[in-house]
Amino acid sequence: MKKKAARTMAGILTLSMAAALTACGGSGSEAAKKDGAAENSGPITGQTLSVMLSEEPGEQDPLGNALNHWAEESGNTIKKIIISHDDMRSKFPAMAKNKDLPDIVSTTFLHQIYPDEFVNMEDVVDLSKFNQSALNIVGKSYSSDAITGIIEQYTTTCMFYNKDAFAAAGIEAPTVENPWTWDQLYENAAILQEKAGVKYGFAADVSRARYDIMMYANGGSLVEKDGDSFKVTVNSPENIATLERFVQANNEVMPKAIWAGGTTDNPVEYFKNGDAAILLSGSWNYNTFTNEISKFDFGVMPSPKGTQCQSAIIGGAALAIPKNGKHPELAEQFVQWLFEEDHYKEYLQLHKGLSVMNDVAYEPETDKAKEDFKLMQNETNYVTDTFMTDESSSWRNYKDNEYRDALKRAVSGEITAKEALDGFAKQLSEASDWSMAY
Repeated sequence: MKKKAARTMAGILTLSMAAALTACGGSGSEAAKKDGAAENSGPITGQTLSVMLSEEPGEQDPLGNALNHWAEESGNTIKKIIISHDDMRSKFPAMAKNKDLPDIVSTTFLHQIYPDEFVNMEDVVDLSKFNQSALNIVGKSYSSDAITGIIEQYTTTCMFYNKDAFAAAGIEAPTVENPWTWDQLYENAAILQEKAGVKYGFAADVSRARYDIMMYANGGSLVEKDGDSFKVTVNSPENIATLERFVQANNEVMPKAIWAGGTTDNPVEYFKNGDAAILLSGSWNYNTFTNEISKFDFGVMPSPKGTQCQSAIIGGAALAIPKNGKHPELAEQFVQWLFEEDHYKEYLQLHKGLSVMNDVAYEPETDKAKEDFKLMQNETNYVTDTFMTDESSSWRNYKDNEYRDALKRAVSGEITAKEALDGFAKQLSEASDWSMAY
């Protein structure tokens, strides 16, 4: 999975736009039966499936290849509508109002903020075949329990490391059975800088999702349940301590300018060129690293333990079917076809990624890749209940980028960790009307 951007809007804007879309839409065709063709009809042929994508699929693009294979096999054709991820936010509502929706959308957020516009996937495929945590995070509406998207790309946060640098520093990589703590990671990062000739012992994507695995591992959260509502907990003592340690790490073993906002450099590039020995990023990088890293051997290691547990965050992209597209039944037919075991195996072998289906897995060719993918798939077991609670709150509907901005201000030294989290907690509380726990 390619990394996708955050999927949010301010709450009032989201609600008002969603209401506008619902008001302007007409009634769509009845959903197809689970794992079957449309009721009282055979397979549809001779039609055109319009597909909204965020970029033109390349020759090896797994979804593009699946669409072409299906079209050839079913006797239909494909029309691609290319709209960038960011532009989808403004153009999809306009398309809905103009009754000019595509038949199917590859998206990270549209089906979640506009659930009334999309078919419930429970009416299309047997959802018991899929990883339930992935369905809840990637596929579920922000405002209900409806699964309005079926996962196309499934990813997890994970840790990459430079095997050559570890050998030069005399460091043995952690294992699933014997993981490091976060303190051990920071300590070993300092040793790597001293003994392995790297500029930085550790680097992390500039993403609150990457930072938050530290927070969850230390028992923190952004919110907690409060009856039928939530309380804001982002400025808890546990979270303040986590951010203070992260600020210290940026000053000692990380490329501080990246998280402090002093450069737009990508930490992934720092890892690829050998400047950073450990990278906190995500599973979507694995195949790029395999193809592009030649100056050293790299590996995957388990996420470190915090004071409470290990932690990972899952995400991805979904296929969603607008109710008011021209051919919703045709879109349902494609989804049913894609998630037949043989077709999904074919998709995964080209995608070279994690599987969202319970009994189907990517099968790498090399022993190294088999071990690495086994470890990355295992990371999905570290998703915490606190992360699931945070996601269920849809807090990003109220505030989103403000959180990362607060973290960056703390790293830069502009304000303290406590001031950063207290300030964001107040913003989130005021925007959501949730009380503050601290």
